[in-house]
Amino acid sequence: MNKIKILYVGLLIGICVLTVSTFLRIKNIEDYHRKTILAQEIHKVLEQLMFDLYDARESTIQDVPADGQWHSHIAFAHAGGENGEYQLRRGHLWRLHNGQALLIADHIGALRLCRQKETPDVLEVQIEARNNVSLLSHLKIKIRH
Repeated sequence: MNKIKILYVGLLIGICVLTVSTFLRIKNIEDYHRKTILAQEIHKVLEQLMFDLYDARESTIQDVPADGQWHSHIAFAHAGGENGEYQLRRGHLWRLHNGQALLIADHIGALRLCRQKETPDVLEVQIEARNNVSLLSHLKIKIRH
């Protein structure tokens, strides 16, 4: 009788281990899929932001002073009086350009920008995307004088 109980307990433990490993594997696949989507959203942000930064000069960047602090808002004053800015609202990053709003990306948890006193021509950008998992992109961009 003891051998049968031991066999049943062993089978029960084996089934539990198999079930837990299956759930973990499924969770890892879902996390990978979510991170892939988040990477695509970060790519959308970088694509648009790089377009604006290509034309930017140190003097045209507004709301990100060279003080070494992280800021969550950036605006550009382009030649010809055109202005553009980025705003984060409830997980959606918007680009405002001459009064029109354009949705850039979803699932954006944070947009942080910083310029150091010693190197005001270098803009540090952190983009954090979130959707039950988190993905962070951090880069430094040299801006023209």
